[in-house]
Amino acid sequence: MNGRERVAAALRGERPDRVPVMLHNFMMAAREAGHSMRAFREDPRKIAESFARAVETYGYDGVLVDVDTATLAGALGVPVELPEDEPALAHGARLSRLDEVDDLSPPDVGRAPRVQAWLEAVRILVR
Repeated sequence: MNGRERVAAALRGERPDRVPVMLHNFMMAAREAGHSMRAFREDPRKIAESFARAVETYGYDGVLVDVDTATLAGALGVPVELPEDEPALAHGARLSRLDEVDDLSPPDVGRAPRVQAWLEAVRILVR
């Protein structure tokens, strides 16, 4: 089995020839490709190239595409710090009180620039 077949079998609940390997390795992938975290998270080509290089180097079966753990929170309005060479950090909360939830407008996560970079990176990897 190749990596794609291995992951697909596991997702179907079947037993692959061995356990598929996919890592949550965005920081390592960016660093090994020579990109700062800022350059990595802002450029879809750098995101895709970093993950492709990691797969080619280490022989993973698939790619768990992640840019940082605060992308979606930021897209929903949570204050996010974007350090030069560290992952993004969520600071604070979108709401100060639970009753504020009724005043929220529907989220449009797809319009967030960092989400768009993430999606374009996936498109590049698929190609």
